[in-house]
Amino acid sequence: MASDTLKQHIKDALVRLYFHDEDDAVYVMDTDEPGDSVHVVIVSPKFRGKRLAEKTDLILSQLTQELPPEEWGRVTLSVGVAPEEIKAL
Repeated sequence: MASDTLKQHIKDALVRLYFHDEDDAVYVMDTDEPGDSVHVVIVSPKFRGKRLAEKTDLILSQLTQELPPEEWGRVTLSVGVAPEEIKAL
């Protein structure tokens, strides 16, 4: 299980750098994997019209810009979706 401090640091970095609008939601959660890996899910209109690779690149570029490798390297899955993509599920 990842520490609450690590999860909050990852979330704070994403919010501070890019996903800080009222319509953005950033979630950082534990995984079922051993150790302190985390998954990141972001719901944001900023993902509209973007392909999966573009969404992943956007999230990872924010993480690597702000955090040291020992922190962003704990993210084993990142998912970015536009709000309307959630409604389609």
